[in-house]
Amino acid sequence: MHYNNYRKINELPAVRIKAELLSHGLSLSDAFIANYGAPFLEKRRAYGNSDDVSYQSVTVPQELYFGEPRLVCSVNIRRSSEWVLDFDGSYFVRNRHYEGSLVVDFPRRPVFYGETLESGVKSSSIATLYGGGALGIFVYGNCALVDAGQACQYCSIQVNRSVQTEFEEVVKPSQIYDVIRRALLTDGDVITQVMINGGNFKDSDKSFRYYVDICEKARAALDDADSNAELHLIAYPPKDLSILAALAEHRVSIAMNSEVFDPVIFSEVCPGKSQSHLRAALVEAVRVLGKGNVYSILVGGLEPLSSLSEGIKGLGSEGVTPVINVFHPDPGTPLEGREAPSVEEVMDMGALLQDLYSKYSFMVPFYSGCGRNAIDTEAYLGLFVR
Repeated sequence: MHYNNYRKINELPAVRIKAELLSHGLSLSDAFIANYGAPFLEKRRAYGNSDDVSYQSVTVPQELYFGEPRLVCSVNIRRSSEWVLDFDGSYFVRNRHYEGSLVVDFPRRPVFYGETLESGVKSSSIATLYGGGALGIFVYGNCALVDAGQACQYCSIQVNRSVQTEFEEVVKPSQIYDVIRRALLTDGDVITQVMINGGNFKDSDKSFRYYVDICEKARAALDDADSNAELHLIAYPPKDLSILAALAEHRVSIAMNSEVFDPVIFSEVCPGKSQSHLRAALVEAVRVLGKGNVYSILVGGLEPLSSLSEGIKGLGSEGVTPVINVFHPDPGTPLEGREAPSVEEVMDMGALLQDLYSKYSFMVPFYSGCGRNAIDTEAYLGLFVR
């Protein structure tokens, strides 16, 4: 399909617009900055920052909604982007290469942000609403890989946490139950999943057991509230893989992320992680949790499409559902000068993922309906038409 034949923004398929925005980012007009705010959700940076640091004191959106079916896309601010968020009484996106504009919407600020927990801390210091539907809880605001000088090259947890203090450094299991119950009481109509994430403690077994304890409290809160929201954990595997079985009773879907398939590029980008251990952990997780409950995220744009394709196909053959998050260069990281993948590369990644999802019936999106930088929902829906 030749998209350069399109002259109007509204003629572009929504998935193509998402690919454009993930590739090029968005710039903000002065009118937009002057008018954006309540009742819309403001960007919060629990573990990373994709924007110029000058925007950290400005109220800007985390993500935007557009299209039919409604897609969600991250607002990664890049001053040079020709895709511009603007305001003239309503919010819209424009680009000088296309006629017209695209009306956009944003998630609303959840009520629970204003709540205080029994422990005396604000709910918003424990949890964040991502993608309009995921209750995200970043458990540990540091990472042993950072301390060891072996951080993943695209990770901005260190530079981000050094300039903000609004989040708890270590979230306690008791706080998990409280914040989830509080969020479900006030905003249960929009929360479709609870996402547990965080940095690694130095002892990987101790680290994983701590996340299991967190998941136990999260599951109790969901069950006590009679909620159908899914429970997801993103974590690096323990050294002792038998610990993975402890997740089964808590009905958790886990993502242990492959990051990059090419072994040479993996060792360069993720110097503190073991590719062979990740693969062994994924196989064991499928054994104890079952197909459809184990995921692995790859960062699209860090390796050739050929090796990315080989990687996701290999995961699928082992019963693991692959997810592709599109790379964005974060300020202050070793990869800040690397370009995001091109629009065509994003579209090709989506088509590869779509082919795999259509092949295996157990595969459903990890970020269903709320993936800001992910393209799994769009692939699952079959939107990458070539």
